[in-house]
Amino acid sequence: MDFGSREPIGPAHFASADKLHIVRVANADCWRIGLAINIGVELAASDLICKLDSDIGIRDCSLFDRLDLENAFYRGKAGSGISNGQACFHKQSWSVVGGYNEWLSGYGFDDSDFYQRLRLSGLVERFFDDESLSEITQTTELRAATDYHTELLSLRFADATGRLIYMESRNTYLAMLRRWSAEMRRPYTVQPGATGIDTVVLQSFGSDYRWADAVASFLAVVRVSGTPQNVDLLNSLVRQYLSEVGGF
Repeated sequence: MDFGSREPIGPAHFASADKLHIVRVANADCWRIGLAINIGVELAASDLICKLDSDIGIRDCSLFDRLDLENAFYRGKAGSGISNGQACFHKQSWSVVGGYNEWLSGYGFDDSDFYQRLRLSGLVERFFDDESLSEITQTTELRAATDYHTELLSLRFADATGRLIYMESRNTYLAMLRRWSAEMRRPYTVQPGATGIDTVVLQSFGSDYRWADAVASFLAVVRVSGTPQNVDLLNSLVRQYLSEVGGF
């Protein structure tokens, strides 16, 4: 999935393109990893999905022979040797919970929200063995620049840490305002390309998204710049929500 790269990704970027199916999003508004993953999973030929970040290496390929994706999903865990965003799951499990939350943008909470809904669907949650994967540690500055924009607003932060806090807060509140479902997914069309690279054209989100985005963005601004009392109140709200849905 090429989701709006400044330099379009093509077969020439890979040592071998024999097994690649490249799909390019023509009109990405901002970085929405959940939307990119969902389109990729939907168009994937296999029912067994492995989602790894670009800074992850595979140490032990036999890992994939030991996974029980009919009854469980596998993930990394923050604070362990494998970070939160790495996951393996069955396409049917992904479909049951509506996939990743496409309303979330930027960085933060997209993986945790997906895992919460998989757990609530009855799947067993298991964690990757720390020795099976390797990871390149990234700095906060590399994870987030200072500019941030969505359909409704454009913000500039003095430092990358402030932007990370804002994005994680906004995404958390947005996920809390309405539980994600397949009916909320963003419509799109696929245009097959003569060169073997298909193009996806996105349609707009509905009005429900714009309302929820405005509320979540306001709460995130309060979280970043509000008084300690307001921040404590919002934090307690998040903790209560996470306890009700099973935590991270």
